[in-house]
Amino acid sequence: MLNNKKVEHYLYNLLLITVIFYPLIIIFRSTTLNITTVILCIVFLYHISTEEKKSNIFLHNFLLFYLFVFFTYVLINSIYHQQSYLLIIKSIGNFRYLLLSAAVFYVLQKATEKQIKFLIYFNVILIVFVSVDIIYQYFAYKNIFGFEPGMCNQSVIPVECERFSGVFKDELIGCCYLSQKGLLFFFLLYFINEKKKFIINHTYILLLGLFVTIILSGERNAVLIFILTILILHFFQKRILKIFLILLLFILLLFSLGKFSKEVEKRFIEPLRTVNYLNFSEFFKQIKDSPWGHHYQASIELFSKNPIFGQGPKSFRIACNKTEIEKYLIQNDKKYRACATNPHNYLLEFLSENGIIGGLFYLGFIFIIIYQILKIRKKKDAQNFLSIALGSLLLAILFPLKPSGSFFTTFNATILFYLVGFYLHYLKKIK
Repeated sequence: MLNNKKVEHYLYNLLLITVIFYPLIIIFRSTTLNITTVILCIVFLYHISTEEKKSNIFLHNFLLFYLFVFFTYVLINSIYHQQSYLLIIKSIGNFRYLLLSAAVFYVLQKATEKQIKFLIYFNVILIVFVSVDIIYQYFAYKNIFGFEPGMCNQSVIPVECERFSGVFKDELIGCCYLSQKGLLFFFLLYFINEKKKFIINHTYILLLGLFVTIILSGERNAVLIFILTILILHFFQKRILKIFLILLLFILLLFSLGKFSKEVEKRFIEPLRTVNYLNFSEFFKQIKDSPWGHHYQASIELFSKNPIFGQGPKSFRIACNKTEIEKYLIQNDKKYRACATNPHNYLLEFLSENGIIGGLFYLGFIFIIIYQILKIRKKKDAQNFLSIALGSLLLAILFPLKPSGSFFTTFNATILFYLVGFYLHYLKKIK
């Protein structure tokens, strides 16, 4: 019969293996990912409950405790709105993302240097593979598994496609995955090899290749996350001149690729040319009349009807049908509609569904990360750089003025809260 220490050892190894291979599991999509996350949470809770020395992760970590209160409010708000049992269960299910962060944090705290290096190198290889697969799909119009790109115009010969997602097949999320997981592991690769110039120089090349891949994929949100991360990182390091130089470099690279790629031209350059930045009223009108503008107007209208508690979690897709903007678009037979599964903006999602309280909780999440970075940035060492870099990546993902998916979707939430676990680990190491 196994003794307690052996059980703890086996359970920890199971947690470690899951954390290492979690980015690979994400590729297998929602069902596999949800099952893996639930198993991870159960094993983690059982493991810490049976430890001789009890872990008080939630009580001793302010950000995790704050997120626990945040998620609890979302659950209470779902019950308050007397939502269906299914939606209430989904609100309860949101806690698995919080447990994911705690489990990643816990594993990294106990992992050896050798184990962490294996985690980093394995996932760097995975990121390179996904990137190469997308580039291959871009040129061959199918990836190594035969998956075709998305948003294709079949009426022209040769067929023109706008989105390339590689192994993610018809889910056009490949480069959102790369922009977040790629930056995470390339930052970690840079950190563990800070004194090895050969690997550091190759890390810069990998970052450049990652950015080019993201542009070629056609995912504008992924490009925005990448650029924002680098700019925020340099802002916290007070490198203002570098911010302008890097931004100029990104713009030049984008327009240069647009000269040789019809897909890049259509996805990035043409929208920039059609926007009138000099005329504020015209610029605002163009945003207002865009598909995202319609979503935003619907969410603001829903928020105004119940500003304190909103319409209830996951309610946008149903409640927006009753908005004036949606009725207007239908009556005038407009090309785009206001209704979708979500408002395509995290802040507006929380405001419309969870009211001003939900919006403040979301902004509080952002301000806590900013406060933590400002508190540690005076320390000039590699550990400090990594914590700021990971914090910058989180801020870029959470940035309230950019388009986004839904906060609590499996893909978005698992990537975000997996990152939170790493951020908390390296933040603690410098305290």
